Amino acid sequence: MTDQNAPAEIVLASASPRRRELMSRVTPEFRVVPADVDETSIPETDPVRFAVAAAALKAGTVARSFPEAVVIGADTVVAVGLRILGKPDSRQSARRMLELLSGRRHRVITGVAMVHQAEDRLLTGYELTYVTFRPLSEGMIEAYLDQDEFLDKAGGYAVQDVGDAFVARIERDFDNVVGFPVKKVKAMLARFMVPPLTVEVEDVDMATGDGVARTGGRKIMIPGAVEGDVARIQLLGERRGACRADVLRIEKPSPARVPPACRHFGACGGCLLQSTGYERQLDLKRRSLERILAEAGVSRPGEGLVRAVEPSPSVYGYRNKMEFGFGGQGGELVLGLRERVEASRQTWRRTTALSECPILGPIVGRLFPPVLEFARGLGLAAHDTRTGKGLLRHLVVREGKRTGDLMVLLVTAPAPDFDPGPLAEVLAGEIPGLRSLWHVTSGRLSDSVGFDETRLVRGSPWIEERLDGLKFRVHPQTFFQTNTEAAELLYRAIVSSVPVSPGTGVLGLYSGAGTIEVTLARAAANVRGIEVVPENVRAASEAAALNAAANCEFTASTVEGFLKFRPAGRTDLLVLDPPRPGLSPKALKQVLALGVPSVAYVSCNPAALARDLGHFAASGYSIEIVKPFDFFPHTPHLEALAILRK
Repeated sequence: MTDQNAPAEIVLASASPRRRELMSRVTPEFRVVPADVDETSIPETDPVRFAVAAAALKAGTVARSFPEAVVIGADTVVAVGLRILGKPDSRQSARRMLELLSGRRHRVITGVAMVHQAEDRLLTGYELTYVTFRPLSEGMIEAYLDQDEFLDKAGGYAVQDVGDAFVARIERDFDNVVGFPVKKVKAMLARFMVPPLTVEVEDVDMATGDGVARTGGRKIMIPGAVEGDVARIQLLGERRGACRADVLRIEKPSPARVPPACRHFGACGGCLLQSTGYERQLDLKRRSLERILAEAGVSRPGEGLVRAVEPSPSVYGYRNKMEFGFGGQGGELVLGLRERVEASRQTWRRTTALSECPILGPIVGRLFPPVLEFARGLGLAAHDTRTGKGLLRHLVVREGKRTGDLMVLLVTAPAPDFDPGPLAEVLAGEIPGLRSLWHVTSGRLSDSVGFDETRLVRGSPWIEERLDGLKFRVHPQTFFQTNTEAAELLYRAIVSSVPVSPGTGVLGLYSGAGTIEVTLARAAANVRGIEVVPENVRAASEAAALNAAANCEFTASTVEGFLKFRPAGRTDLLVLDPPRPGLSPKALKQVLALGVPSVAYVSCNPAALARDLGHFAASGYSIEIVKPFDFFPHTPHLEALAILRK
């Protein structure tokens, strides 16, 4: 009979004397059991993924013989770019490795895996160290090889043997270069030795999409969990006042849990709520908005201020714009979205290769293959923001949901000699709806899409979209709500909530491409929109002309600059649609000073909306309704409309 309270035995799945020595600095008591595995069976070609997979294979193999123990596996690789240098099998292969490393900076990567088979638990991580070699002469290499110590060394060398003679610089963990990152293993083991818990998920944090459970007075954030799940979880440490955890298994699935429609769900970083039924998604969003408003002192739960969430007319295929990213997996170019980051997977965000994207529609399956074939045929690589190397950054797709028009923007690093013309010819034959292909260059250090230079490669400079009977031209940088059908419902709600007549004067701040203002111009006396982005002002003015809205005009200005002097003319309705941070303190002060009798405030950020509504209420405005609209099914995000009167 085993003692349930006794600490689990620790087993190191390794034959390496170096790892055994370093493991003694992690814990004094452990058993060593070599792992006999075939690393050639691992399909991963990315160095980090390979090292982690090899560590997990070693730990899992030994764990079958020690199911009640905590088994630790580790695997170290040396990588030059995406090329993996394992252990040489001969003096000749070791020589080739050292010649490759001579005078270069390379990565030493150790994957770590911890397995408890009886509890079906796995924790993985890795440590990465940069090593720069001095230029090595033939004599230096041969002298080292004569020591005959290279066969079991990744990259053909042991840092403790070559020392400063070979190594010019080591960045980060020295122990990792020896073959076992002591500090990383200590931290992982401390997490892993915390007993797993079984909890019921009682809520979802709509800021992150994580499930929320509470036990012992602690708030636990659980990525991938659905409200109502009973889950076996592993605590992973505390961050920002809450414990983080990974799901080991779902003991009892929630009635709200549904099979995700997208095959990439879980790996892809988008659509975090796709495993939750749509009705429950709407309920979660309403409750979250109510809670945020109540915490800000704007409303009280249950008083009816927050109305039911208006569902998106289309739950899939609703997005009219997506920004996809290029990436590299094992030297192969891929196109997709950044992967989801888990607490137990300490890695930078890689690109998940997509073969479909249901929230955009079927165009992905038709567009991606010819784009990738073109790029691979030219040997083009994905841009790496850390090194600045590589050409391809993003592929932006814009679609007129009502017209079928398609715009594609190929975003690259600056490249004067790059010619995407042949790609235009290929896409024109493959995709009949393609109306516009642009080449955009961006030198940004971040991963966001930038527009340093734009060049029309083929077709029209714009595509057309229709909204509530109106025509709009969408240019590469035009701001246009990403859910055409839901935006239509929102705009109709503004018109029905705030009576607009031939005598009504409307002022729209942060007017974007003028969609709300042009919609209101059909009933109002005059409408003026203020927008800081010149491309949006041009698109809005173009929309007014297209729809014969002679009573609608747009001005290029910051809101603060425009409101510095009180606007001329009568303003009966103020429309606010600020960016995600909401109104700046100066803009808020200026807006309140206007004293406009009716305000329609549109927001994509409930926290910013709640903050600003508190100031409106303190200035004598009554908040009549807050109506949420689901512009973003399967994500934690929503759009909200607040109607205020004075």
